[in-house]
Amino acid sequence: MYPTIGRFSYLSFMKEMKISFFCALFLFFSVLVNAQEEEEIFQNAPILNEAHVTIRNVIIQGNKITKRYMVTREIILKSNQSYSIGEILSGLDKSRDNLMNTSLFVNAKLYFSNWQNDSLDIHADVDERWYYFPSPYFRPMDRNLQVWASDYKFSLKRVNFGIKFMGENTTGRNDKLNIWLMEGFSRKLAIKYYNPFSDPKLRIGWAIDINKTWNKEVFYNSLDNKQIFFRDPTQYLRKDLYIGTTFSYRKGSVNRHYLRTGWQSISIADTLFRLNKQYISNGLNAVSYPELQYTFQHLKMNYFPYPTKGSLFVVDFLRRGVNSKMDLSQLSVRYGKFHEFKKKNFFSVVADAYLKVPFKQPYINQYLLGYGDHYLRGLERYVVDGLAGGTLKGTLGREIYSVKVRSGFNAKAYKTIPFKFYIKLHGDVGYIYNNTNLMASSLNNKLLYSFGAGFDIVSIYDFVLRIECTYNQFNKLGMYFHNYETRY
Repeated sequence: MYPTIGRFSYLSFMKEMKISFFCALFLFFSVLVNAQEEEEIFQNAPILNEAHVTIRNVIIQGNKITKRYMVTREIILKSNQSYSIGEILSGLDKSRDNLMNTSLFVNAKLYFSNWQNDSLDIHADVDERWYYFPSPYFRPMDRNLQVWASDYKFSLKRVNFGIKFMGENTTGRNDKLNIWLMEGFSRKLAIKYYNPFSDPKLRIGWAIDINKTWNKEVFYNSLDNKQIFFRDPTQYLRKDLYIGTTFSYRKGSVNRHYLRTGWQSISIADTLFRLNKQYISNGLNAVSYPELQYTFQHLKMNYFPYPTKGSLFVVDFLRRGVNSKMDLSQLSVRYGKFHEFKKKNFFSVVADAYLKVPFKQPYINQYLLGYGDHYLRGLERYVVDGLAGGTLKGTLGREIYSVKVRSGFNAKAYKTIPFKFYIKLHGDVGYIYNNTNLMASSLNNKLLYSFGAGFDIVSIYDFVLRIECTYNQFNKLGMYFHNYETRY
């Protein structure tokens, strides 16, 4: 029996909420079109495009560790070149976005000075981050905080702990060295080094990745769209070894190419094999195979951790194995559009599409919705395994407050810590196809949806906390939390 609200039933109330939400989105689209037209008129104003000036110097300040050429690489305005006033104004904004999206700086300021006759100087003042973080590590290993809290009551048995060394910008070229020594829910030894710009033209990069893990608890299947775990404290149920290299190419600031090659080895204990003979391959409890992955990224956003303006387009193709023991070709595509209007308001739409062939895959190749940043808001506690599908997420938000809090540190970059606060409405839809284990899933091969409202906090070091109150298709209303690692 559903409760009543005045003269209306609970179901009637939720129906009215759905209608109101979609009406709000419709009204917003009208505002969006008008705002876009006004913006285009301003950008095309003749007075901004007729007068041209020459940039004499590009002056960099504040880069104590970062190489100067790493800063100038992200500034699209170059010395000894002529630009219109409109190009300089937009170039300053874009260059600041580029610098902030390197994750090298707490803050970046760009401006011009010494305008004399038909020439001027460009200044870039940057505040560098702290780049070295040898620190203890403590983190639950479940897919998200909601699962750890609701399903496992914050159990410390499901936590990894150890030492994590993160070296960012180790030689001043935005290169990264990560070393992980983990124990707890799983044992892990890992080292990864990435140098994004190793050639004189600062376009080609490379990385090496070595990762070894041992697990005494493993999820071996899904039931009612929940992971089923098995634990054996006397032995390691699963062992993984990965060795890989990555080559990257980035000519400008927007388009990026990555080619990853590697070798993966997985073995499982007989106990786990008996629970699911299709876990890693048909009738096998050990498999080794090569991997080849190509990723193209078109990232044209004002701030990667919390974009409110710009667009993204990502294509990822993964090939696992060369024979019937491991045979997977996987394609995923993501497109996002972020539009800022009336200065502090924004609207975003992010669409994802997935395809895995052939349509007969072992369990470890069927992970899809509910893993990493592939999820529907309001369905975080569920997994939807599958072979094909897609999602569409819409968000209407507004910045409501910003403040700088004194930190007590003497360092210039950290005397004050900025915070921005946003409110939002959101709605998601999705569909995931699968042809196996359908009796254990109520979410496959049907339309999925959710909607709700949220409150977001954004600060330095890519800190983003999303607090969302979401209503899903099970007629359940819940509170959910996310950070930058599960963005959009």
